[in-house]
Amino acid sequence: MKDVSTDAPVDSARIINGKFAFADTTKIENPVIKILSIHASKMGLEYRLPVVIENGTIKASIADVVCTEGTMLNERMQDFLLAIDAYSAACTDKPVEQIKSGFSELLKRYIEMNNDNVIGTYIQTAYQSSL
Repeated sequence: MKDVSTDAPVDSARIINGKFAFADTTKIENPVIKILSIHASKMGLEYRLPVVIENGTIKASIADVVCTEGTMLNERMQDFLLAIDAYSAACTDKPVEQIKSGFSELLKRYIEMNNDNVIGTYIQTAYQSSL
């Protein structure tokens, strides 16, 4: 797990039989976003999944599709990531400027929908160059 701002490691876990777990019993007052990072050693790739650290049981899956679920904000993050995937899939044969402006509008819509939580701030920071 990495810090979203600095990319510095903040925690780690071993993957055993394709599964891993992080556990903490501390009550979280203010949710934060961390990056779940898994290296695929065969291809030299790094899978990165933003995860909202908040109270509750969070489930994350990195396979053909990356997925977070189990808490309200992680479900919202998942909705955002799926919207990006759907937008990317719909952009074949469109002019570059149309793709850029449409993506910017998608980001602005999700920032507005999440202006009261950490996801809106994350989108503004992580996708700043596309706004």
